Formats: sequence, C-alpha cells, structure tokens
Amino acid sequence: MARDGTTPGRWDLADGQVGPASADGRGGSVSTDERVGPVSVGADGAGSPGDGSVKAVLATEYFFDGLSKVEIGRRHGLSRFQVARLLDEARDEGIVRIQIVDPSAAGRDHATLAQQLGISSVTVAAARPGESMRAAIARQVARLLTTRLRESGRLGIAWSRTLMHLPEFLEVLPAVDIVQLVGPLSAAGYSTAESSALVHTLGARAGGRVWALPTPLVVDSPQVAASLRSMDEVRTTLDAADALDVAVVSLGAWSAGASTLWARLGADEQRRAQEAGIVAEICGIMLGGTGAVWHSALEDRVIGVRADQLRRARVIAAAPAVGRPEAVIATARSGLVDDIVLAPELADQVAALLE
Repeated sequence: MARDGTTPGRWDLADGQVGPASADGRGGSVSTDERVGPVSVGADGAGSPGDGSVKAVLATEYFFDGLSKVEIGRRHGLSRFQVARLLDEARDEGIVRIQIVDPSAAGRDHATLAQQLGISSVTVAAARPGESMRAAIARQVARLLTTRLRESGRLGIAWSRTLMHLPEFLEVLPAVDIVQLVGPLSAAGYSTAESSALVHTLGARAGGRVWALPTPLVVDSPQVAASLRSMDEVRTTLDAADALDVAVVSLGAWSAGASTLWARLGADEQRRAQEAGIVAEICGIMLGGTGAVWHSALEDRVIGVRADQLRRARVIAAAPAVGRPEAVIATARSGLVDDIVLAPELADQVAALLE
C-alpha cells in the first residue's frame, strides 16, 4: 500500500520470493603408499629394519591396526624403542604422511538447511579455543569471500561488531575495488572510527579504489540526510553500490541488543516497527517475517545501500544473533542474501523453526 500521512509504512515483496580422513586417535589421519601384510625381520638382511617396506608394515600396524609399540615389537622381534625409532624414520622419509584436519577451519556446510531457506549456502562456524563466536563467524565469512571474489571486481563492505574481525583473516585480497555500504553507527564499546578503518584496511590490502561513506547510517532528520546525500563523496559512493559483484553484510535481529539500529530509534518508531512485524535488519533495511522490505519514514533518515542494489550482488551475511532464528529465515526469504554464516546453536534453532 502506498505511504501517506496516515500510514506508518508500506511493504514491498522481494522479487521471486518464494573429506576429512578417518580419525586414528593420534591427532590426525595417516596414509602409507600401500597397505601391506605382516613381514618378518630376518637376520640375513632381507626384510631388515632399515628396509622401507618393513617401516611401512610397522606403520600400518601402529596407525591403522591400532597395535601398541610393544605388541609390534613382540611380533617382529624388535624392542619398543626400535619400533619407535623406525616409526619416526617412516614419517621423516615420507612413508607415513600425517594430515591434521581442523574441523573449525572450513566450517560445516549445511546443504539441507540452505535448500530449506532457498539460498546458495549455509556455513556453520565453530569457534576455536579462546576465540569468540563473532570472530569465528568472521573467519568463515573471510573464507567464503576469497572463493567469491574475482580480480577487478567490486566488493561492498558493511560494518558490524562481527565484521570488524575480517582484517584478522583477510591478509591478502584479489585486486578489487571496495565500497563502504553504510556509515558508522555507534555501539557500546566501539568507536565509530572503526567503520572507516575497516573499509580502508581492506582497501589497502586489495589495492583497488576505495569509496568511503563519511556519514552516519542514521541522521536526525530527512533534511539532514538529503543534504548529506547531495555531497559529491557521498553520492559517488552510493552510486558505486550499483555495480557490486560481492557484498558482505551483517544480519541483525530486530530487538534491543541484537541490532545497533534499534537504539537509534525513538520509542514511537520502535513500537511502530514491532507492530508492523519487523524481525530483521540489514544495513538499515528492515524486514518482516515474510522477507518483505518495510518502508517507513525512517528510510528518509538512513544513508546507505538500497535493497535493489544488494539484490544485484552476491551477498554474504554474518548472522550472530543466537536466539532469533526468525531473523535468519526472513532474511533468506527477502532475496537480499545468498550465503549465510551462523553459529551452531542458531543453525539448530533455524532448523527447528522450519520443521
């Protein structure tokens, strides 16, 4: 319905809605050039301990069959210390190759959940010891980003408490241009300068052009917003978002503490948004449970990327809001994102809500 002076907002529906190796108990997976049967170590030199085939046999019995060094030594007439030395030599000589698979490195691809949500991929992040979940999500976003970006492309970057960790995991980027999607929005414990620092840090590593957005995400009045949008540096950055190849955004649930935008609204605006059924927010774009974009007077105060610009790009979304699975579902239905990275607990909550 059309917005007028008596209607607090209107809805627009989105277009087109609708391996690891086996564990061996010793910190990794082990392979030998071929699995061979038992041999005896003879005194005449045939099958001597220095023979590579003997080392392969001992390694097979130790790593694959699970025999102890004492048992192997008894079987072949060797001491436990000889067995240990030969196993070390087998590894040094490449007869044994040990591969350590870190389950948190690549995340867990949740193809079934992605299919249910109607998006390209869902990655479940696992935090490493001492790592925060926000950092773990950012690490997986960075991994996805390196597979999506191409040389001479254009990357859009939003700021959030999760995405501020991206530079930790993106030491090198393809030669791409960087576009800042939204201006800084203050959050407790974080400086608004971090938003600009993020885009300039990534821009320096990519080596391309940088379009920075030197304005807040939300200003106090439509008049101020219109004045800022008319500035050359603001207008050119917003226009640059028309040709994004990939964009990285953060998915915020619509509640206190889960969205930095929430705190910038007055009590009346918060109430109207809740009454309209808002459940999620991306770059200042507010979404209802069906994925429809909610247009309200707030839009006139927001300076940032538009929904139609995001829909033309490949969008990776970080979703840190555990406990708000409806926000993930709404975002997937909106057509604004293609890939979502989230915590294991939130993935379980989304799957349960979809059942």
